[in-house]
Amino acid sequence: MAPQTPDERNARQRERQQRLRDRHRDERRPDRDDVARALLFWAITSYLKEGRPDRIDQLSDAAVAVLSDQGFDKRASYDVFDGIVDRYARDDQPFRRKVHLRA
Repeated sequence: MAPQTPDERNARQRERQQRLRDRHRDERRPDRDDVARALLFWAITSYLKEGRPDRIDQLSDAAVAVLSDQGFDKRASYDVFDGIVDRYARDDQPFRRKVHLRA
């Protein structure tokens, strides 16, 4: 059997990944980004309700430190985080609807 070409290997990987995504969608299984979004939303809105901007600042500093270690710009990371806080403060359901989960 001849070794696979990179294109063949990539095509098989795409097919496997699509089957996995389809199965997860059918199972209504959240991915790590869904869980991370929910946790961040819960943390920020809880701190806003409690009037604890200091906790939001700690969360922001921790997130920016991790992002910075990955090579992201600190100022841009703070800007994005602040935008998320502003959005969560304005909107109690800031996420896109997951139409495929409605049943």
